[in-house]
Amino acid sequence: MITMKDVAKLAGVSPITVSRVISSPEQVKPATRAKVTRAIEELNFKPNSIARSLVTNRTDTIGLLLSNVANPYYPEFILGLETMARSLGKNVIICNAQDYDTATQNLELLLEKRVDGIVVTSIEFDSLKLQEKFHAHLEELSQLKQKSIPIVLMDPNPRSTILSCIEVDNYLAGRIAMSHLCELGHRRIAHISLERDANVWIERLRAYKDAHHKYDLPFDSARIELIRFESVKLAEEAASRLLRMEPRPTAIFAGNDLLAVGAIHAAHRLGVKIPEELSVIGVDGISIGDQIYPRLTTVSHPQYKVGEAAVQLLVKKINGDEDNSNITLKPALLIRESTAHTQI
Repeated sequence: MITMKDVAKLAGVSPITVSRVISSPEQVKPATRAKVTRAIEELNFKPNSIARSLVTNRTDTIGLLLSNVANPYYPEFILGLETMARSLGKNVIICNAQDYDTATQNLELLLEKRVDGIVVTSIEFDSLKLQEKFHAHLEELSQLKQKSIPIVLMDPNPRSTILSCIEVDNYLAGRIAMSHLCELGHRRIAHISLERDANVWIERLRAYKDAHHKYDLPFDSARIELIRFESVKLAEEAASRLLRMEPRPTAIFAGNDLLAVGAIHAAHRLGVKIPEELSVIGVDGISIGDQIYPRLTTVSHPQYKVGEAAVQLLVKKINGDEDNSNITLKPALLIRESTAHTQI
């Protein structure tokens, strides 16, 4: 087994110099660094990650705490995050956080693994108090005097926090969706969302309500269906109730693409033609929208870019950048086949 001493002997330097080249190459003279690098390549030396971490006090590993790894929103986000992380010399450990207990246990696991920093996605526990409690714990970790842990939040709940955040403008996403429907002539627009204390749902619902004032639409609270869980089945049941109203809505703005899929299922079962008799629009731009019939019009999030930006922001903080500025990315309208000019 090739050791650091073997590299030092071949390069004609001390083992400490080899260690410095590996951990802090910028502190070593270029000529010496080149000799050590050639020796490492010639001997095919692979530095032991544990030994390197003891020298640098870093593991070159970051943690990713996901609200639900099965959520179809996350594959593109994870791909962007992991690809960027590897380009920056970081490995990624992914953990679930479906509820408070799981989130706290997996957070402790990441700390035990001595990760250099953590990205935490939008967390939606059953109560706002638990969300606030969890975020307070994250803030404490980021402020520890002995060994603080850099943390970046994605779409934070609640919004007010001292931690760095990256998010997509959810209010703008709702505005874009409603503007598209209104420009197609729709005036009876229904909304399906979640009954959760989370910014993503609150902001999209606010955009729905504000659009009624902006476009002088007749507002009817009966056209708003709030379901308890993010479920295609529950969204289908909610849409079925909406489509049995008199007069029936001519369009449905679903809080996300999964709920929009439920609305499309309901229309199919009730014999309501899409988009001739009903327009349906979602938010997020996940792959399922391109697989359902008709293909879903949506307000697409740049999930891959969100993942890239999240890890870039985290690595800056790991490297000592104390700037706590936030990043907000904009969504974009993606017109497919589920929306059209109203014919009613």
